[in-house]
Amino acid sequence: MKTRSFLVVGAIIIAGCGGDDGVVTRDPTAEEALAITALVGADLPLNEQRCVLQGIVDLGINPQQVVDGSLSADDDGAMLAAAAECVDDLASLEPFVQSFIDGAAESGTVLSVEEAQCSIRALESDDQEAAILDCLGDRVSDDEDYGDDLVLDLLWDQCGGGNPQACDELYRDAPIGSRYETYGRTCGDRLPDSAGLECFDLMN
Repeated sequence: MKTRSFLVVGAIIIAGCGGDDGVVTRDPTAEEALAITALVGADLPLNEQRCVLQGIVDLGINPQQVVDGSLSADDDGAMLAAAAECVDDLASLEPFVQSFIDGAAESGTVLSVEEAQCSIRALESDDQEAAILDCLGDRVSDDEDYGDDLVLDLLWDQCGGGNPQACDELYRDAPIGSRYETYGRTCGDRLPDSAGLECFDLMN
């Protein structure tokens, strides 16, 4: 399975809640604490709870709407974004982890929760791609080339013959770092700057 979509995730800046005017300094009420837990799917330290509460207050959200799941899609997205700014460890934020898993699945990659959490934490490293590859362990191979896999060889041949769909399929199915992947990503060495899964659009 491919494991690439999350490698193009933009840099995520984790902003803590500072001491600006208007910042909530009180403890959440029982209802607000329940809403915060329902939103993030985890128990947060008090400082992070206060920060998420600030988002609830700023957005004018009724905590009961969070608890019963009746927020609009826009409000739900805004609340998740606000929570992401407050949480030191995004990998502990269940909705964020799930969105990461869903994003990977869209490009054909199935991630476990543990792999997704490891990959999210890897985004904060200096060498994101290497750190993410470490999260995937033996799912990653960098030494496979033409002749090592009959199915991928067939896609390679079709891609080399000018079939852009085969190039995209080769890229999607090839092990990360393999020559198969590079050949598919570059549309059979035709488009060296291709980002992958673009051959069908770029060659038609």
